[in-house]
Amino acid sequence: MRIGILSDIHDNLVNLDRALAHFRSAGVSELIFCGDFCSPFSAAKLAGWEGKVHAVFGNNDGDRFTIRQKIQHHPEFHLYGEYGGDEEHLITIDGVRICITHYPFYGVALARTGWFDAVFTGHTHKAEKQRFSSCLLLNPGEVAGVFGPATVAVYDTQLRSSEIVAL
Repeated sequence: MRIGILSDIHDNLVNLDRALAHFRSAGVSELIFCGDFCSPFSAAKLAGWEGKVHAVFGNNDGDRFTIRQKIQHHPEFHLYGEYGGDEEHLITIDGVRICITHYPFYGVALARTGWFDAVFTGHTHKAEKQRFSSCLLLNPGEVAGVFGPATVAVYDTQLRSSEIVAL
């Protein structure tokens, strides 16, 4: 299965449309969002995805109440709060144990535990990949395209591989 990973939309709906179109053309089944919708309308657009969406809040998601309202009628949209992947909300997709958080500092700590096969983060707006033993730590960069090129990532659960994609 192919999973689309994105972060830091910062209300750039044009780039969000590009990201979603890329994911559709790449055969992506589920999405993981690593925080910073910013406004509720970005969350509503992401909630329109045809499959499951796993998401966490970021530091720039100011109106969390309205964001929750915008996604509440989408049963395939799972919003975990600050991070997803704990014992209560273990995210397992196609046998891959996944954790998501907006903050790379927590991502590094979670990747080092050995509990996960992949940890996905955001916040820095920089696309990065590294390994901690058998765990992939990946930041897809930013959809917004504010601090650099707009990027997303695709993770293949069968191959346990990933690629960063420029929009």
